[in-house]
Amino acid sequence: MIRPLMQKRCTGIILYLLAITSTTLVPTRHALAWQGPYDYAVIEIDTLGGLIGEGRGINEFGVVTGGGSTGQWLHAFTWSSGTLTDMGVLDPHPGSKGQEINNFGWIAGGSGAYNPIEMATLWKDGEIISLGTLGGDNSHAFGINDSGQVVGKAEITPGDYTRWPFIWQDGVMTALEIFPNAEDRGGEAWDINNLGEAVGFAAPETGSQHAVMWTAAGELVDLTEQNQTGEAYGINDLSEVVGFNERSWATLWRNGQQININDGSLSSYSRAYAINNSSEVIGYYIHWLTDDPHAFVWTEQAGLKTLEDLIAPQSGWELAYALDINDFGLIVGYGMHADLQRAFVATPVNPTIQLTNAHPGVAGQVNGIRASGLQPGTKVYFCWSGQGGGTLIPDCDVTVNALQLENPTVAGSAIADANGRATLKGNVPRNVSGKTLLFQAVIPSSCEISNLVVQTFE
Repeated sequence: MIRPLMQKRCTGIILYLLAITSTTLVPTRHALAWQGPYDYAVIEIDTLGGLIGEGRGINEFGVVTGGGSTGQWLHAFTWSSGTLTDMGVLDPHPGSKGQEINNFGWIAGGSGAYNPIEMATLWKDGEIISLGTLGGDNSHAFGINDSGQVVGKAEITPGDYTRWPFIWQDGVMTALEIFPNAEDRGGEAWDINNLGEAVGFAAPETGSQHAVMWTAAGELVDLTEQNQTGEAYGINDLSEVVGFNERSWATLWRNGQQININDGSLSSYSRAYAINNSSEVIGYYIHWLTDDPHAFVWTEQAGLKTLEDLIAPQSGWELAYALDINDFGLIVGYGMHADLQRAFVATPVNPTIQLTNAHPGVAGQVNGIRASGLQPGTKVYFCWSGQGGGTLIPDCDVTVNALQLENPTVAGSAIADANGRATLKGNVPRNVSGKTLLFQAVIPSSCEISNLVVQTFE
């Protein structure tokens, strides 16, 4: 049965506890404050030996999955605070790709050749499991929730490339409902929330495809307004759905309303791929002048922000595609870094230390830089770099904080006085004149960082 666009199921505030039990795997969530002007550290995720990396999914513990090149093939990987693991392939397929990871570390994706869409695959507790098909030759999984329900697309007849949406649970793949009299048009399921609601797209008997949702009972809900087209890619636990609409604009469906989140001054084409439980949306847009893709993050309060504008300057990053976001606000995707395609995780920064500019800011002289807001007696390290980006703090989880400096150098350390201030003084070389340097203070033992200082020396 097809139902009209239904109201959001949950209207209350979900409270999250930092706890791990046999039934609960939910951390404290982070809401973007747009402290500005630089709100994120961006961390490069290495490949598996080749040249290409793609970040696709991230769970609430900051564990990332995607595809990393080994040379000839992509392999599914996990990355956690700097530790990269090759998850292997489903025999006899040469390649694989992870699309989404739940809070138990189970990964949904596919195995196959370079663009591995031949067999939907689940990586679970050390096993690599084929999810099968609906009777055809190929399948691919896109989404997974904490109950282990997986959604994706599959063929139903050998040699017939019609895609059908499916849900897989406990070893059984089941076709999801599509539009009546549209068996030759099919559809795809892209995401599933912890309520068992799935989203994707399906094509009616005539016309272009529609963004749709499947309820936990399997009923098909048409999200697309009459005589329009659209696709849905992400859903949160508040039943808020994101994708794109008729105008090829990023779209949020909430409480029966279709909300355009595209910035027409930047683009004429955009896609929203994921939404977290703080209603923060990520995706990408194509710039209307250059045709280049740009990752974005959107909040209702601040609107659409280009992610590249929210990281430290002089980074060398082109953040092209944002594909997932967790409840800490960590964003995963891929782009270009040093002319190579690399997966990234962008983590919001939470400064608790106030750092001043170097004074007098003149090269060839002794300069001082001060950190304040410290506990007396605390040892703080002062770091600098000529490049922005991101570096993990040793022994600190990526969900807590990361430096916004690329390959930082420790200039020195100082102890906070009775007023909670620590000052480092030293001679700035004369050849720094006219150059812009970036500074940040850090307390590694507590993973605390300062604001980022960007300074051009006279």
